[in-house]
Amino acid sequence: MAAPPPATGASGARLGFFDGVGAFFGGLGFIVSRPSLWGWAAIPTVVATLLFFGLGAAAVWGGTALAHTLIAEPSGAWTTAGVWLLRVVFWLVGVVLSFLVAISLAQPLSGFALEAIARRQELALGGRTWPDQPFVGAALRSLRVTLTALAVSLPLLALLTTITLLFPPAGVVTVPLKFVVTGLAVAYDFLDYPLGLRGVGVRSRLGFIRDHVGAVFGFGVAAALLLLVPGVGLVLLPFGVAGAARLVVAADRTSP
Repeated sequence: MAAPPPATGASGARLGFFDGVGAFFGGLGFIVSRPSLWGWAAIPTVVATLLFFGLGAAAVWGGTALAHTLIAEPSGAWTTAGVWLLRVVFWLVGVVLSFLVAISLAQPLSGFALEAIARRQELALGGRTWPDQPFVGAALRSLRVTLTALAVSLPLLALLTTITLLFPPAGVVTVPLKFVVTGLAVAYDFLDYPLGLRGVGVRSRLGFIRDHVGAVFGFGVAAALLLLVPGVGLVLLPFGVAGAARLVVAADRTSP
């Protein structure tokens, strides 16, 4: 089977907005219609759950120990109340931090499963088999891509939110812009898996986005719409990765 050319931003036919939307929902349908992939798709959620409960338990234990260290020998009602107040504060802070760490690490630690989904989707479309990626290298790459997307998008979202709070009528412009920023950041994150399998570097990834910006935007908009539903972030990962693989394969076929 002939291998498609690598998606490195070469000039050629451009994919459009609805190609991106179709790729995302095509990835969703690909996962839902194949029970053999459901186990792979569940791994990010399972990893996040295990991390959260493990780190949360450690945070509760550590918060209790720290409260007793700061107030070593409670000798009255006020000091006992102080110990309990410190416990609750440390527990709340620890649980919130555990949640943030679990969410942040679940994606890179589940990279092997998400790459497996990207491979299966590409093969189903008649693509080629790419060499296996080292687990540690793939996890670090995924973490770097995720942090890069957050480092760029969060300040922009904070700025747009601040503008909206200071001048509410600007919301007519800032709210759609926030949606655009979120969609592009999510698309960049999901595209990491099929492009990472190809060994595509940062410059070529940006070239891919530039050459197919309409499709990438449509893909990101579809993902961002589903992200409006609370708690679907990790569940969305496998759908988004499969959709990103479809988008990259479609881009391969339009390259000269």
